[in-house]
Amino acid sequence: MTKLNLITIFILILGIAGIFFVQFMTPTLYGADGYLHIRMAEFLRDLGPMYDFHWAKFSTFTTNFSDKDFLYHALLIPFTFSDNIFHGAKVAAALFASFLFLGFYMILRKYSDKVVLPFFLIAFFLSDMFLQAISRPRPISLVILLTIFSIHLLIHKKYRLLFFTALAYSLGHITSPLLILYALIVEVVRYADKKEFCAKNIFAVFLGILAGFIIHPNFPNNFSVFYLNSILVPLYTIKAGVLELGAEFFPLNTRQFLLSYPVVIIGLILLIFTAISKRPKAKFETSVFLTLAMFFLVLSFICRRYLSHGYLIMLIAFSSYFTDAVSDLKNINKKLIIGASVLIILLGIGISRTVRYNAIIARVVNTHYEQVGKWLEQNVPEGELIFHANWSDSQYFIGLNPKNDYFVTLDPVYMHNPNPELYKLYRDVSFGRTKDPYPVLKDTFKVKYGYISRNYFSGLIDQIKADSRFTILAEDSLGVIFRLM
Repeated sequence: MTKLNLITIFILILGIAGIFFVQFMTPTLYGADGYLHIRMAEFLRDLGPMYDFHWAKFSTFTTNFSDKDFLYHALLIPFTFSDNIFHGAKVAAALFASFLFLGFYMILRKYSDKVVLPFFLIAFFLSDMFLQAISRPRPISLVILLTIFSIHLLIHKKYRLLFFTALAYSLGHITSPLLILYALIVEVVRYADKKEFCAKNIFAVFLGILAGFIIHPNFPNNFSVFYLNSILVPLYTIKAGVLELGAEFFPLNTRQFLLSYPVVIIGLILLIFTAISKRPKAKFETSVFLTLAMFFLVLSFICRRYLSHGYLIMLIAFSSYFTDAVSDLKNINKKLIIGASVLIILLGIGISRTVRYNAIIARVVNTHYEQVGKWLEQNVPEGELIFHANWSDSQYFIGLNPKNDYFVTLDPVYMHNPNPELYKLYRDVSFGRTKDPYPVLKDTFKVKYGYISRNYFSGLIDQIKADSRFTILAEDSLGVIFRLM
């Protein structure tokens, strides 16, 4: 076994250990969605795939529910047997991230020289936002793994595997039709490079995705969810002011980009320098990854989530290009290796500080929500509808207290689409823009209990505290639980 092989094995072992270490830096989950995902896995286990999703009272889920992450939730089921399902969710998130890391290695080694491979394996950990994304119990690790594997299959025209991979992606996440676009991009690059066009690739992907949609247990409701999530939400992202979308739907500023994805910036600079100084002829495979990397980079200027989804594709593209550019990597300058190692150490120090900070924030915020969820479970009668000023708080509460119902979950489009006027009224009362919130909450929404987080909704808190028809039941520095008299 060579020295480089030993180094690679060491990085793989240390990397998996690092993934688990980051996951358990906080006793809580990272983010809000994981609380909902693990609970939906439990619903799937206990109720089967077709059930009445009454927990989102004013959304399309009450009448046309479709589990857009069905395969992911099915894979989470074994972790719901843990004494604490949220601990099970943490283990699941770490395992999925570890499988992604190993899958990334398996693909990276096919397009990289063994000299540069260790550096790009380490680069997997040199983005705090990427690490935070894969540490959350969400389907992102599964989606990225299926994406890079699909690109590899497209390059090598593995039609049967492509079909089944597209099928799995279709059952696992609503973004699966993007694979058709990736297939088109690969074939355009193939035609430009080789004057060939493999239509079978595109048909295999299309048929796999279509089959996934058709055999989905919530068919045909899944087509409606696809329309809302994949068509309307991107349009609303461009047209600001329609919905309150999560931060992931907006771009990073320059400072955030530089600090959170430094390898992307450094890689682009080195790529341009190499292209000008050496003018290497990129292989077809390299051209594919470079084109897809630029695709994700351009989209990231509109929506930051494309950076986390495309980060590993960018790393493979850089590694493959530098492999093509440097003909004799065995005799590469030792000073260059030392310089790269020092840079990695410096970046690692900066990233580790941010990762620790993110863990502290997750612990503080999610401990609060866990306490609120426990209070609601113990003190609110079963079946009551609970108001939540922040629409996304329901991700926490459905997971933590499923005996009560809430307004909308996963995305506000599910409430806005069936009733825009009701959604607007909901947001107006949440932000304290209604003159008298009491009749709106009591008569229109028919709630007796509610929770308000303090981050954006101080106006409503002030109204409630000044009105004797409301009683504050519990509060702390992050939020308020109230009751209508």
